[in-house]
This record gives sequence, C-alpha cells and structure tokens, in this order.
Amino acid sequence: MTETYKLLQLGLTGNFAPRHAIQRLPVAFGTNATLAETKKFILEAEPGIALTDLSRKIEATGAKVLKSFESDIFHGLSVESDGENLDTLQNVGEVAKAWPVKTYRLAPLTPKASFSDDATALNWSIHSSTGVDKLHVAGVFGRGVKVAVIDSGVDYRHPALGGGFGPGFKVSGGYDLVGEDYDGSNDKTPDEDPLDSLGHGTHVAGIIAGKSNFYVGVAPEAEILAFKVFGAFEGTDEDTLIDATIMAYESGADIITASIGRAAGFSDGPWATVASRIVEQGVVVTIAAGNDGDEGPFYASSGSSGKEVLAVASADTSRVPAKPWHATFDLDGNSNTTQLAYIPPVNRGLWNVTGLQILPLSFDPRVSAEACGALPEDTPDLSDVIVLIRRGGCTPYVKQTNVEKFGARFVLLYNDDYRPFELVANSAYKSQMALIDAKAGAAMIETVKAGGNVTADFTAPTDSDWAVGFFDAAGGIPSQYSSWGGTYDLEIKPDIAAPGANIYSTYLDETWRVLSGTSMATPYVAGVAALYIGRHGGRAVHGKGFAKDLSRRIIASGESLPWQAIEPQALPVDFGFSAPVSQVGNGLINATKLLYSHTSLSFDRFALNDTASFSPYHTVDITNYGDKPLSYSFGLEASGGFNAQGRTPQLLADVLDVKPISLVPEVSLPSGTITINPGETKKAQFNFTYPKVVDESKLPIYSGKILITDIDGETLSIPYLGAAFDLRTRLSGNMFPEGYPVQRSGPSGQGIEAYHTYAFNTSRAAQDFPKVYTQFKWGTRELRWDIFDASYVENRWRYPPIVGEEGYIGAATYSTYSAGASTFDPATMDREKVLPFPIRGIERTTSWSELTDRFWWMGKLANGSYIAPGNYTMRFAALAPFGDAARSGSWDVWSTPVITILPYLP
Repeated sequence: MTETYKLLQLGLTGNFAPRHAIQRLPVAFGTNATLAETKKFILEAEPGIALTDLSRKIEATGAKVLKSFESDIFHGLSVESDGENLDTLQNVGEVAKAWPVKTYRLAPLTPKASFSDDATALNWSIHSSTGVDKLHVAGVFGRGVKVAVIDSGVDYRHPALGGGFGPGFKVSGGYDLVGEDYDGSNDKTPDEDPLDSLGHGTHVAGIIAGKSNFYVGVAPEAEILAFKVFGAFEGTDEDTLIDATIMAYESGADIITASIGRAAGFSDGPWATVASRIVEQGVVVTIAAGNDGDEGPFYASSGSSGKEVLAVASADTSRVPAKPWHATFDLDGNSNTTQLAYIPPVNRGLWNVTGLQILPLSFDPRVSAEACGALPEDTPDLSDVIVLIRRGGCTPYVKQTNVEKFGARFVLLYNDDYRPFELVANSAYKSQMALIDAKAGAAMIETVKAGGNVTADFTAPTDSDWAVGFFDAAGGIPSQYSSWGGTYDLEIKPDIAAPGANIYSTYLDETWRVLSGTSMATPYVAGVAALYIGRHGGRAVHGKGFAKDLSRRIIASGESLPWQAIEPQALPVDFGFSAPVSQVGNGLINATKLLYSHTSLSFDRFALNDTASFSPYHTVDITNYGDKPLSYSFGLEASGGFNAQGRTPQLLADVLDVKPISLVPEVSLPSGTITINPGETKKAQFNFTYPKVVDESKLPIYSGKILITDIDGETLSIPYLGAAFDLRTRLSGNMFPEGYPVQRSGPSGQGIEAYHTYAFNTSRAAQDFPKVYTQFKWGTRELRWDIFDASYVENRWRYPPIVGEEGYIGAATYSTYSAGASTFDPATMDREKVLPFPIRGIERTTSWSELTDRFWWMGKLANGSYIAPGNYTMRFAALAPFGDAARSGSWDVWSTPVITILPYLP
C-alpha cells in the first residue's frame, strides 16, 4: 500500500490553458488507493531527552538513524528499520510519538494552456479580483519580506526573478535538500544550489514576486528563499519536507509556502504538526488544499490539514491569459490602433500575419449559426482577408470547413459571453483559427458596418512571452479541481481561496507558462501576506502571536463565491447559494480589506462538530484599531448544504453527487449593535443549534459564515462548519463498505471462509497466502493487521498490543508489490520486500475511482521473523472516527475464521 504526495498543479504543455472539465489527478499507482513505500519512521523525543542517547537506543534495535532534528520546533529523529513498527518504536520510553514516513509524488501533467475602445485588452492580471491592484497603486509591494518556497527549487536565472542567486538578488537564499538524482527513495545529495529542473517551483515563485515590463507578481519586492525538495525526478518524502520547513523557519522566513500534498485529512501528521508549531512561533504557513475536487467532500490534503496552517483552495477568475495583437480601426478619417487579445491555435503556434483586413461574415452579432451551413455562391474570395465569425450554433470546425471552400486562410472566431473559452484545435485544417473576445468582435463589426475597416497586425508584439487579458464569462467561481474538506475529525479545511486557474507565471529557461491548481492559489495567498507584513511588520514587531492573528485576518477577509461544484458548460448556474466552507473556506481573499480594515477579529474556527459532540458556543474578540468609535452589527449567511453520502450507502459522494440544499442552523446573535472605542476589544458570543434533518443516513453537512459589519459598511466574517448527524454512530463498526474486506487467495482467488489454510507457497500457480482487498467509507487514523493465538477473543484487546501478552503474536507485514500487481511472481519479485502494520492516516475510498487497497501477507511479522506453523486468529481492523484505540468497540473488525499456517513451501 502507498501514500502518494504530489506537487499540486494541473497542466503545463503550451503557453495557454483551455478551460475544460479538469481531469482527475490519480491518487495512486495500479489499483491501490493508497501506497506506502518506505520502512522509515519519524520519532519525536520526549522533552529533555538527548537525541544522542535516543539514537543509541534506537540503533541498538538494528534501526538506522537517518536524520536528527534538533530544533525548538521539533526534537526527534528520522529512522529506518527492518524489524520495528510503529507500536514497538512508540513503546521506546524516550519516544513521545512515532509516525510512518510518507512519500510524495509529482502528479502526471495535463495540458491546459472609437469602437476600438471596447476591444482593448490590458496586460493580463488577476489582481483586480482580489484588490492587490489597489495596493500596488498605493505603493505596497512587500519590500523586504522573506517568503520561503518549499518546492522543486527556483530557476533564479529568469529575468523576472532577478537573474541571480544570493544576497542582493530577488532569490536571496535557500538550499537543495535532495540533489538532482533524488526520486523519493534513493540517497539524497544535498548542495547549496536550489536551481529548479521541473518548473513547478519557478512558477510558484513568479506568482509571489515575479516582475517584468509586462508582468507583476503579488509582492514583487519580496525576497524568495528557495528550498528544493524535488530533484529532476518526481518524488520526495515527509522527512525531507519537515527538514525543509524547519530550515525555512530557521532561515528567518516571514512566510513559508508549499504547494505540495497528498490526500490525508488528519491534522496530527508529522509535517502538519511541524507546520502548525511554526505558525505558533510567528511565521505564516500556507499549504495547498489539493487538486482532488472530483472526489467530493472530506478529501483534505496532508500538510494543509495542520490546525494553524492556512489551507488554500482555488478559484477561477474572469480573466485568463491570452496573446496580444494589434488592430487598426479606420472610420470617418480617424485611425486608432489598439491592443487586443487572442487565443492562438494549439497546433500552429502564434500567428505571423500583418496588413490583412478583417471581414465579418455577418453584421448581426446575435446570429450564432453563421457559417454553420454552406456559404452563398456569391461569397467573395476569402484568401486575402481575415474572416470574422461568431462562435456558436455548430462546432468551430464546421464553420472552418465552410469558409475554407472560399479560400479562407485565417479565421477569427469571436466568443459569445455565454460559455467559457476554449482553445480551438485545428491541426487538420489548412486555415488557422483563433478565438477573440466577444466585445472585440462586436467592435469590429460595428466599425465595418459603419463604413470603416479594421486591419490586423499579429507581428507587432515582439515579446512572445507577453500576455494580455481575455474575458471568461464563467469566471468568479470555485475551481472544480480544488479539493473539498473538512478533515476526518470535522475541522474546517480549506480556510481561504485565491485565484488558481489559468495562472500565467515564470517558468524554466526564461520562459512563461500557464498552469492551474491549488499550487497556484497558495503562493498567491503567501504573496498577499507579504504585502501585509511589508506594510505593518511581522513577528519581529508583533511577537509570536502575529502569524495566528494574520491568518485569522486573512480568513476574515474572505468574500463569498457562488455555489458551483461542477465547471459549467455555459454561464455559471445560479443555485441561490454560496459555495460551502468545505469547498472554498471563507471565500476569495480580499487583500484590500486585509491591509486597510481597522477591525481585527480573534477567534478559533467555528467547527461545530457532529450532533453527538456538538460544539454550540463560540466567541470572537473584536478590536477596533481605528481612530473613532465603531458600532458593529451581526448576521448569518448560510452556504449551500449538501448530503455527503454517495449514490449508494457504500461510499461518500463524489462531485457529481453533491447538490445544494437549504440547511441552516439556528444562531443566537448578539442583540442590537456593539460599540467599540478606538484601541478597545470586546467579546461577542454566538450560540448555535444544529439543523434538524429528516434522514441522517444521507450524512448532511451545513456551513456558512457569521457576518460582522461596522457602521461604515465594512463586513468581516467567520466561517462555521457542522455535520447534522452522529458521525461516530454512523461509522462505528461500519468503516468498511459492504463486501469489504475480502480475501482473494489461492489459484482461483477464493474467499477466507473457504480458504484459510496457508503454506505461503508464492509460486504464480499457487498464490498460497492471504491477499486482502479493502475499501474505506471514511478516513481512518489507524489500520491494523494483527496475529493472535487461536484462543483470542475481542474482550482481550489491549492497545497497543504487546507480543506475548493476551495471546498477541505480532503485527503482520504486507508486500511492497501489493499495490501494482495482481499476481506475485517469485521470478521477478522479492518476498522479503515488505512493510509493517499498523498503518496510520489512510484516506477514504472515493466513489469516483473505487480503487481498492490491497495487502499481501507473505508470512513475515513486523519484527522480522516468520510466523510458525499453527492455528491463529487474524484481526484486521480500522479505527472509527473519534475512536479510542484502547476500546475494542472503537474498531471495525473484520470477522474471519481461525487460520492455519502449514510448514512453508517454496
């Protein structure tokens, strides 16, 4: 079984990304939903324990110490062992907590990429959607703020990133923790040069601080510290991420950002724990929420699930990057040349044509079906003009075919305002077709209709990397690919959203690319935080509590986005609800409000929990930092609720299942208004009552925000999230879907009821060992496969079990080949390559993929010995939500017969 970590971006071939239904990023290899690839563990030492002493004790067991973390953030070791598991390491007296080391993989990439006044296209920028443009006008650029980027490194040679590395350059520091040849499993070869060879980190750095004559990042005067955790290959591991995060903190970073993750959904993983502790020391940490939106709710990512980490979701913006061209409008003796935007043909590159006039086929822009049929016989020769046609009525290729019959070589398709843009692929045609904005097309038609003409020049822009804005009528919504939360403990994630779709930024070898993903949204939030620190100071000025305060301020600035679970084929559908907190957190970040608001809110996230453990009482401290008294009123904005249960009771909903419903809690708000004098703080309390539902089995989820509005009309808000059902009751004894776990062993793949005697004959013909397949309705904090003597009954359960007590023989192991193969082949596979149970932090199975986790037990126990022949009880069990591991009833235990182990056969 393997855990898959990845850089959280979606597409990069070509310069521009078409809008389309996002392809799901796979979360696994082969048929496994989750995979584990290492025998490495992270150990946190008890307070006051010397790591040298702990290292000697660990090495005495035969384990190898790989790394010592001696920091005020984390005090412990990274170790590798063939004969220990989480239980035995946790039982070492000096160890406070043990975790398995997870590996992270880079996901596969998918491609994206006068009247004239109405047509003008400005240089591309998304900053108007967040208010960053206003801060730039005011001279706020994040000067001197240090932003640490944990990623694939940075190509600091890019002119927009300063052209160099070291003190005095934009990329002023950093470190390569892995070396070029590191793939996540081999030896690291660290060095001082964090030069990027994948491109992801370079794109991220450009979003934060890039600057050229046509491009401005969020905080162009911030410094970048580049910490490289991916080499030229697409893998890294969790201890490297922890090392990089601590190194970034100790290097004096004001902000740490990482666009990396894997499905997890627990806040107490080792990287999430370290990141949260760093926030408590005054450093803001932003981590991507993930790109698994198609999987539906409760599919949060790893590091971003940290309690104090800002988990960043992605939003689509209403302007996407396109290429510039010039059009000259001549009318009534007046001539005006203006810059326009076009989406060039995918397979032909940029246009290189000038001096041709633009000829509309129709003067009525309302006629969408023009050129959908054969053109009139008297249609003139179209070879020496650029044909202008409205999009719609039929496919672009039908239009292209019909105009080619009259010699057309260049065709401009002007967009309608009712559908998202898309690139026009026309490699099979002689003519070239490109897309332009609807307003540009209308302006050209009006000019020609009035007796004028429009002449095109696609050669004038000399910089091929220059981008301009193209209107997307379906922008301003959540990105479909953005992962949904909350965590499996019903904590609020994500926290905030930022622009992440079709983001234009720096890339390798002094080029530029368009990428999409929460990878792009996350550095945007880091950049906004840099603007705030550049103006108001950071932890050096405000102390350790600063980062938590700024994180709350960022959350409170959020602007609601409309409900949109699935990317629309036309204009976004108005469902009458705002997007749920579990999809976008508190909404789209508002940088202007963040920097200029005179009000500060101090609060813990309003996580209401489920009905059995309902948390009804929540407070906020409101501070007036202005120069006059402010009166505040309070309100409630309920987001769309939804049922988290999928189409069947077996698995949770995927994105296609999620439909908005009205689900509103009762909330007792402060009566009237609260007036707060300058410099004064007052507390407001909110008492929630969860909404009553007819059918709790549908797993209804509700969310929204508490609105706090001052007398001047400025509104800040606090998100809330709750489950209108009893999670523990619904999942206790019910963690596995019906029909799982299941065994498929022996030559015919028999179930365990009929096949429970094993000689561990691993030949291809025999396959005589337990092969267990399973799925999970909900994420589990721990999965165990334990072997007891045949007399074991469940009331003897103790946690953690100790070998020799209560009939406990030991923990099973599973073959590393379980994940990617259906048959064990001893000719090419090594039965000794196994990993130990228990496994911690497994995400739920998704109805989108229905991937199964597979575990092959070849007879080896976690302590390195092989089980002796005899009769045994096999306990395969998953811990239920909020479960107490020491209680047998907190586990969903697979009922199996007594198994018999025969003398081993080769």
